[in-house]
Amino acid sequence: MNDQPGAVIATIRSLMPSLLPTEQTVAAVLLERSAEIVELSAQQVADAAGASRATVVRTCQSLGYSGYQQLRVLLARDAAAAPVRATGTTPDGAAGIVTATFTQLADRVHDMTALLDGGALDRAVTLLADARRVVIVGNGLSAPLAQDAAARLSSIGRPAEAQSDVIGQQISARLLGPGDLLLVVSGSGANALTLRTVAAATAAGADVVAVTAFGRSPIAQAATVALVVTMPDLTFRDELTLASRLPQAILVEGLVAATADRLGDVAVRAKALALDAISANLSD
Repeated sequence: MNDQPGAVIATIRSLMPSLLPTEQTVAAVLLERSAEIVELSAQQVADAAGASRATVVRTCQSLGYSGYQQLRVLLARDAAAAPVRATGTTPDGAAGIVTATFTQLADRVHDMTALLDGGALDRAVTLLADARRVVIVGNGLSAPLAQDAAARLSSIGRPAEAQSDVIGQQISARLLGPGDLLLVVSGSGANALTLRTVAAATAAGADVVAVTAFGRSPIAQAATVALVVTMPDLTFRDELTLASRLPQAILVEGLVAATADRLGDVAVRAKALALDAISANLSD
Protein backbone atom coordinates (compact mmCIF):
# COMPACT_ATOMS: atom_id res chain seq x y z
CA MET A 1 0.00 0.00 0.00
CA ASN A 2 1.27 3.45 -0.96
CA ASP A 3 0.75 6.02 1.82
CA GLN A 4 1.62 9.02 -0.35
CA PRO A 5 -1.18 11.62 -0.45
CA GLY A 6 -3.24 11.16 -3.59
CA ALA A 7 -2.40 7.48 -3.89
CA VAL A 8 -5.83 6.05 -3.00
CA ILE A 9 -7.66 7.08 -6.17
CA ALA A 10 -4.60 6.27 -8.29
CA THR A 11 -4.39 2.83 -6.65
CA ILE A 12 -8.04 2.07 -7.32
CA ARG A 13 -7.73 3.05 -10.99
CA SER A 14 -4.47 1.17 -11.43
CA LEU A 15 -5.64 -2.08 -9.81
CA MET A 16 -9.29 -2.06 -10.91
CA PRO A 17 -8.77 -4.33 -13.96
CA SER A 18 -7.30 -7.03 -11.68
CA LEU A 19 -10.32 -7.14 -9.35
CA LEU A 20 -13.16 -9.64 -9.49
CA PRO A 21 -16.29 -8.38 -11.32
CA THR A 22 -18.20 -7.76 -8.09
CA GLU A 23 -15.19 -5.95 -6.64
CA GLN A 24 -14.93 -3.82 -9.77
CA THR A 25 -18.50 -2.68 -9.19
CA VAL A 26 -17.60 -1.59 -5.66
CA ALA A 27 -14.42 0.09 -6.91
CA ALA A 28 -16.48 2.03 -9.46
CA VAL A 29 -18.64 3.40 -6.63
CA LEU A 30 -15.52 4.33 -4.66
CA LEU A 31 -14.26 6.31 -7.64
CA GLU A 32 -17.56 7.91 -8.61
CA ARG A 33 -18.40 8.97 -5.06
CA SER A 34 -14.89 9.49 -3.67
CA ALA A 35 -15.81 12.95 -2.39
CA GLU A 36 -18.64 11.43 -0.34
CA ILE A 37 -16.92 8.30 0.96
CA VAL A 38 -15.91 9.92 4.24
CA GLU A 39 -19.62 10.33 5.02
CA LEU A 40 -20.73 6.89 3.80
CA SER A 41 -20.76 3.64 5.74
CA ALA A 42 -19.59 0.37 4.24
CA GLN A 43 -23.24 -0.71 4.00
CA GLN A 44 -24.17 2.43 2.07
CA VAL A 45 -21.37 1.76 -0.41
CA ALA A 46 -22.56 -1.84 -0.68
CA ASP A 47 -26.11 -0.69 -1.40
CA ALA A 48 -24.90 1.72 -4.08
CA ALA A 49 -22.89 -1.07 -5.72
CA GLY A 50 -25.61 -3.69 -5.38
CA ALA A 51 -23.20 -5.82 -3.37
CA SER A 52 -22.78 -7.05 0.17
CA ARG A 53 -20.92 -5.29 2.95
CA ALA A 54 -18.44 -8.17 2.98
CA THR A 55 -17.71 -7.50 -0.70
CA VAL A 56 -16.92 -3.87 0.12
CA VAL A 57 -14.44 -4.93 2.79
CA ARG A 58 -12.93 -7.58 0.51
CA THR A 59 -12.54 -5.02 -2.29
CA CYS A 60 -10.63 -2.69 0.01
CA GLN A 61 -8.38 -5.56 1.06
CA SER A 62 -7.80 -6.54 -2.57
CA LEU A 63 -6.64 -2.97 -3.15
CA GLY A 64 -4.08 -3.34 -0.35
CA TYR A 65 -5.92 -1.73 2.57
CA SER A 66 -6.83 -3.38 5.85
CA GLY A 67 -10.50 -2.65 5.25
CA TYR A 68 -13.05 0.01 4.40
CA GLN A 69 -12.28 2.18 7.41
CA GLN A 70 -8.62 2.58 6.49
CA LEU A 71 -9.48 3.40 2.88
CA ARG A 72 -12.05 5.96 4.03
CA VAL A 73 -9.57 7.68 6.38
CA LEU A 74 -6.91 7.86 3.67
CA LEU A 75 -9.42 9.26 1.17
CA ALA A 76 -10.28 11.98 3.68
CA ARG A 77 -6.57 12.73 4.07
CA ASP A 78 -6.17 12.95 0.29
CA ALA A 79 -9.15 15.28 -0.01
CA ALA A 80 -7.60 17.62 2.57
CA ALA A 81 -4.22 17.56 0.82
CA ALA A 82 -5.55 17.98 -2.72
CA PRO A 83 -4.86 21.33 -4.40
CA VAL A 84 -7.85 23.52 -5.16
CA ARG A 85 -8.60 23.20 -8.86
CA ALA A 86 -10.11 25.97 -10.87
CA THR A 87 -13.69 25.53 -11.98
CA GLY A 88 -15.63 27.50 -14.53
CA THR A 89 -17.38 27.36 -17.83
CA THR A 90 -16.42 25.09 -20.67
CA PRO A 91 -13.48 26.64 -22.56
CA ASP A 92 -14.51 28.42 -25.74
CA GLY A 93 -12.79 27.79 -29.05
CA ALA A 94 -9.63 25.95 -30.00
CA ALA A 95 -7.32 28.24 -28.01
CA GLY A 96 -9.42 27.88 -24.88
CA ILE A 97 -9.58 24.09 -25.17
CA VAL A 98 -5.82 23.78 -25.74
CA THR A 99 -5.01 26.08 -22.82
CA ALA A 100 -7.45 24.22 -20.57
CA THR A 101 -5.76 20.93 -21.52
CA PHE A 102 -2.39 22.23 -20.36
CA THR A 103 -3.91 23.57 -17.16
CA GLN A 104 -5.67 20.30 -16.40
CA LEU A 105 -2.45 18.37 -16.94
CA ALA A 106 -0.51 20.71 -14.64
CA ASP A 107 -3.17 20.37 -11.95
CA ARG A 108 -2.97 16.57 -12.09
CA VAL A 109 0.80 16.04 -11.93
CA HIS A 110 0.69 15.14 -8.23
CA ASP A 111 -2.03 12.54 -8.90
CA MET A 112 -0.15 11.07 -11.85
CA THR A 113 2.99 10.45 -9.80
CA ALA A 114 1.21 9.17 -6.68
CA LEU A 115 2.12 5.53 -7.39
CA LEU A 116 5.76 6.09 -8.32
CA ASP A 117 8.17 4.51 -5.84
CA GLY A 118 11.52 6.19 -5.25
CA GLY A 119 13.33 2.90 -4.78
CA ALA A 120 11.92 1.50 -8.01
CA LEU A 121 12.96 4.64 -9.89
CA ASP A 122 16.50 4.41 -8.53
CA ARG A 123 16.76 0.77 -9.56
CA ALA A 124 15.35 1.48 -13.02
CA VAL A 125 17.88 4.26 -13.62
CA THR A 126 20.74 2.06 -12.35
CA LEU A 127 19.69 -0.70 -14.77
CA LEU A 128 19.46 1.79 -17.64
CA ALA A 129 22.87 3.29 -16.92
CA ASP A 130 24.73 0.02 -16.28
CA ALA A 131 23.16 -2.44 -18.76
CA ARG A 132 25.45 -3.84 -21.43
CA ARG A 133 22.65 -3.59 -23.99
CA VAL A 134 19.30 -1.80 -23.88
CA VAL A 135 16.35 -2.79 -26.07
CA ILE A 136 13.18 -0.70 -25.91
CA VAL A 137 9.76 -2.02 -26.91
CA GLY A 138 6.38 -0.37 -27.36
CA ASN A 139 3.53 -1.34 -29.64
CA GLY A 140 0.36 0.36 -30.78
CA LEU A 141 0.11 3.88 -29.38
CA SER A 142 3.16 3.23 -27.19
CA ALA A 143 5.39 2.63 -30.23
CA PRO A 144 6.34 6.31 -30.73
CA LEU A 145 7.38 6.54 -27.07
CA ALA A 146 9.71 3.57 -27.49
CA GLN A 147 11.30 5.06 -30.59
CA ASP A 148 11.71 8.43 -28.87
CA ALA A 149 13.20 6.84 -25.74
CA ALA A 150 15.80 4.98 -27.81
CA ALA A 151 16.81 8.16 -29.65
CA ARG A 152 16.93 10.22 -26.44
CA LEU A 153 19.00 7.65 -24.56
CA SER A 154 21.43 7.26 -27.46
CA SER A 155 21.89 11.04 -27.56
CA ILE A 156 23.14 11.05 -23.94
CA GLY A 157 25.67 8.28 -24.50
CA ARG A 158 23.47 5.36 -23.47
CA PRO A 159 23.09 3.42 -26.74
CA ALA A 160 19.62 1.88 -27.07
CA GLU A 161 17.65 0.27 -29.86
CA ALA A 162 13.94 0.05 -30.64
CA GLN A 163 12.63 -2.37 -33.25
CA SER A 164 9.34 -1.45 -34.93
CA ASP A 165 8.68 -4.98 -36.25
CA VAL A 166 7.11 -7.25 -33.62
CA ILE A 167 9.03 -10.33 -34.77
CA GLY A 168 12.22 -8.31 -34.71
CA GLN A 169 11.38 -7.27 -31.15
CA GLN A 170 11.07 -10.86 -30.03
CA ILE A 171 14.31 -11.85 -31.79
CA SER A 172 16.15 -8.96 -30.11
CA ALA A 173 14.72 -9.99 -26.75
CA ARG A 174 15.83 -13.61 -27.20
CA LEU A 175 19.35 -12.42 -27.94
CA LEU A 176 19.56 -10.55 -24.64
CA GLY A 177 21.21 -12.08 -21.60
CA PRO A 178 22.12 -11.41 -17.97
CA GLY A 179 23.29 -7.83 -17.61
CA ASP A 180 21.08 -6.63 -20.48
CA LEU A 181 17.84 -4.65 -20.17
CA LEU A 182 14.48 -4.57 -21.89
CA LEU A 183 12.62 -1.29 -21.34
CA VAL A 184 8.92 -1.73 -22.06
CA VAL A 185 6.36 1.05 -22.56
CA SER A 186 2.75 -0.16 -22.41
CA GLY A 187 -0.12 2.00 -21.19
CA SER A 188 -2.47 -0.94 -20.67
CA GLY A 189 0.26 -3.35 -19.60
CA ALA A 190 -1.65 -6.06 -21.44
CA ASN A 191 -0.51 -5.87 -25.08
CA ALA A 192 -0.09 -9.52 -26.12
CA LEU A 193 2.73 -8.82 -28.59
CA THR A 194 4.69 -6.81 -26.06
CA LEU A 195 4.11 -9.48 -23.41
CA ARG A 196 5.68 -12.10 -25.70
CA THR A 197 8.77 -9.94 -25.98
CA VAL A 198 8.88 -9.54 -22.20
CA ALA A 199 8.64 -13.31 -21.78
CA ALA A 200 11.48 -13.81 -24.26
CA ALA A 201 13.73 -11.32 -22.45
CA THR A 202 12.95 -12.83 -19.06
CA ALA A 203 13.69 -16.35 -20.33
CA ALA A 204 17.03 -15.07 -21.65
CA GLY A 205 17.94 -13.76 -18.18
CA ALA A 206 17.65 -10.05 -18.94
CA ASP A 207 16.09 -7.50 -16.60
CA VAL A 208 12.82 -5.82 -17.59
CA VAL A 209 11.71 -2.30 -16.66
CA ALA A 210 8.04 -1.64 -17.43
CA VAL A 211 6.44 1.79 -17.80
CA THR A 212 2.68 1.32 -17.51
CA ALA A 213 -0.57 2.61 -16.04
CA PHE A 214 -1.78 -0.54 -14.28
CA GLY A 215 0.13 -2.10 -11.40
CA ARG A 216 -1.23 -5.65 -11.66
CA SER A 217 -1.20 -5.90 -15.43
CA PRO A 218 0.57 -8.94 -16.94
CA ILE A 219 3.52 -6.87 -18.13
CA ALA A 220 3.93 -5.11 -14.77
CA GLN A 221 3.85 -8.41 -12.90
CA ALA A 222 6.44 -9.97 -15.24
CA ALA A 223 8.85 -7.02 -14.98
CA THR A 224 11.89 -6.75 -12.76
CA VAL A 225 10.82 -3.17 -12.00
CA ALA A 226 7.35 -1.74 -12.72
CA LEU A 227 6.93 2.03 -12.85
CA VAL A 228 3.25 2.94 -12.66
CA VAL A 229 1.97 6.35 -13.74
CA THR A 230 -1.66 6.93 -14.57
CA MET A 231 -3.79 9.75 -15.89
CA PRO A 232 -6.39 10.64 -13.24
CA ASP A 233 -10.01 10.16 -14.29
CA LEU A 234 -9.14 7.47 -16.87
CA THR A 235 -10.53 3.98 -16.34
CA PHE A 236 -9.04 0.89 -18.00
CA ARG A 237 -11.56 1.26 -20.83
CA ASP A 238 -10.64 4.94 -21.21
CA GLU A 239 -6.97 3.98 -21.33
CA LEU A 240 -7.74 1.74 -24.30
CA THR A 241 -10.18 4.05 -26.09
CA LEU A 242 -8.86 7.53 -25.29
CA ALA A 243 -5.35 6.10 -25.17
CA SER A 244 -3.55 8.97 -23.45
CA ARG A 245 0.14 8.23 -23.12
CA LEU A 246 1.04 11.58 -21.57
CA PRO A 247 2.00 10.20 -18.13
CA GLN A 248 4.21 7.53 -19.71
CA ALA A 249 5.79 10.09 -22.06
CA ILE A 250 6.65 12.38 -19.15
CA LEU A 251 8.05 9.46 -17.15
CA VAL A 252 10.27 8.41 -20.05
CA GLU A 253 11.56 11.99 -20.26
CA GLY A 254 12.31 11.88 -16.54
CA LEU A 255 14.12 8.54 -16.84
CA VAL A 256 16.31 9.93 -19.62
CA ALA A 257 17.17 12.99 -17.50
CA ALA A 258 17.95 10.86 -14.44
CA THR A 259 20.09 8.48 -16.53
CA ALA A 260 22.02 11.42 -17.98
CA ASP A 261 22.71 12.61 -14.44
CA ARG A 262 23.91 9.12 -13.47
CA LEU A 263 26.21 8.91 -16.53
CA GLY A 264 27.87 12.23 -15.65
CA ASP A 265 30.73 13.19 -18.01
CA VAL A 266 29.73 10.51 -20.50
CA ALA A 267 26.38 12.22 -21.01
CA VAL A 268 27.99 15.68 -21.18
CA ARG A 269 30.31 14.58 -24.00
CA ALA A 270 27.51 12.79 -25.81
CA LYS A 271 25.24 15.84 -25.64
CA ALA A 272 28.02 18.01 -27.09
CA LEU A 273 28.51 15.61 -29.99
CA ALA A 274 24.74 15.43 -30.54
CA LEU A 275 24.53 19.22 -30.61
CA ASP A 276 27.33 19.36 -33.19
CA ALA A 277 25.46 16.88 -35.39
CA ILE A 278 22.22 18.83 -35.08
CA SER A 279 23.82 22.20 -35.79
CA ALA A 280 25.60 20.80 -38.86
CA ASN A 281 22.19 19.92 -40.34
CA LEU A 282 20.50 23.26 -39.71
CA SER A 283 20.24 25.66 -42.61
CA ASP A 284 21.24 29.29 -42.21
